[in-house]
Amino acid sequence: MRELSASIDVPAPPATVWEVLTDVAAYPRWNTLLRVRGDLTETGTVSARLSVPGLPTIPFRPRVLTVVPEREVRWRTTLFGQAAEHAFLLEPTDDGTGTRFTQHERIDGPLANPVVSRLERRMRRGFEQMNVGLRRRAIELAES
Repeated sequence: MRELSASIDVPAPPATVWEVLTDVAAYPRWNTLLRVRGDLTETGTVSARLSVPGLPTIPFRPRVLTVVPEREVRWRTTLFGQAAEHAFLLEPTDDGTGTRFTQHERIDGPLANPVVSRLERRMRRGFEQMNVGLRRRAIELAES
C-alpha cells in the first residue's frame, strides 16, 4: 500500500470551501486535475476524468463512500490498475478563520509500490495544482 497527500490552507471558512469542492459543474473554471459529472452522494457513482500532469487523461467511475458536509468526501475506484481510495478533507484552521484542505490518496494492490514510485511526483503535482485552484476559487467566493 502507498499513500500520497497534499494540503493547503485556504483563507475561507469550511462552508465556502465545501461549496467550491461540491460544485462539480464549476470544476472547468478552476480545477486542472478533475472533471466530474454526477452528484457527490454516498453510495453513488460519478463519472470522472483525471488529468495528471504529463500523463494522458484517464476516465474513471469512482463510487462515493462518504459525504460529510463541510468535512469530507471520500471515493473508491481503480486507478492505474490498482485499488485507490481518495479523500478530500476539510478542517478549520487553528485560528478559526480558514480551512485546511487536504487530498489523500491510498493505493493498494500488487503493483502499488512500483506504480506510485513511477508516478508520485506527477500525482503530487496534480494534487497541488488542484489545491491552488480550489484556494483561488474559495477566495473569490468569500470576497463576493
